Amino acid sequence: MAATIKKKGYLSVDELKSHGCMPDESRFQQGPVAVLECIQEIPCNPCVDACHYGAIYIGECITDLPQLDTEKCIGCGACIAHCSGLAIFVVDKTHSETTAAVSFPHEYLPLPEKGLIVQGVNRKGEVVCDGKVIRINNAKANDHTPIITLEIPKELADEVRGMKRLPNEPDKHEEPHICQCINGNKEADSDSVIVCRCEEVTAGEIKKAIEQGAETLTGIKRRTRAGMGLCQGRTCSRIVSQMLAQAKNKPVSEIEPDRSRPPVKPVEFGIYGGVDNE
Repeated sequence: MAATIKKKGYLSVDELKSHGCMPDESRFQQGPVAVLECIQEIPCNPCVDACHYGAIYIGECITDLPQLDTEKCIGCGACIAHCSGLAIFVVDKTHSETTAAVSFPHEYLPLPEKGLIVQGVNRKGEVVCDGKVIRINNAKANDHTPIITLEIPKELADEVRGMKRLPNEPDKHEEPHICQCINGNKEADSDSVIVCRCEEVTAGEIKKAIEQGAETLTGIKRRTRAGMGLCQGRTCSRIVSQMLAQAKNKPVSEIEPDRSRPPVKPVEFGIYGGVDNE
């Protein structure tokens, strides 16, 4: 596994190229193409099923890294929202003579409006340029993972992988937060909202676990597997805590957090033994 992702939590372009994750420049000059920035061998393959053109494949072992057939990929972006790790992007270096278009998942509210000038960020979360929002794809098939497309300077096409989160503006209409949906928003089928994405546990399953007597996050975990996935509850635990607090009519601060059992992310055995594979 690459050194930067292990030690700093983000990838570099050189590491992606060394793992064969970046299409070559000749393919980039043919039009939009997906970039699979996944170098961790974990049991995950939703991107394979998401591609209607058979451009993404993994092989017989589900922990193998996904591979892209750049000749089959048309850059449609259907795979972006289906990646649990939010590690797939579509890059179009032919957008114009001076600009490129980068599409990425953006699970923050409020969503930007088309035409808005926002700050583009790199893999470290650093602001590197201004970009123009040219498309927002928040289709139902995306399952609450909007896809934003930014127009950016062409020379930064390999660097920009997101946008800086916009500040909340209470006076503007915003889509309901997931907790608002779970808490009885009449415009949403609240029970069908997926709370734990790793294990695909819905709000309805969590409510049922509470009705059956679950008094703690651990109790809910044992009944539903919420929090037992790859992220170990780092994503869903706060939402589950809010649901439990509401059901028990008590403040969230009184909900005992789930017990963490390290490691909370995949760690190679060689690290424990002090072996440096670099």
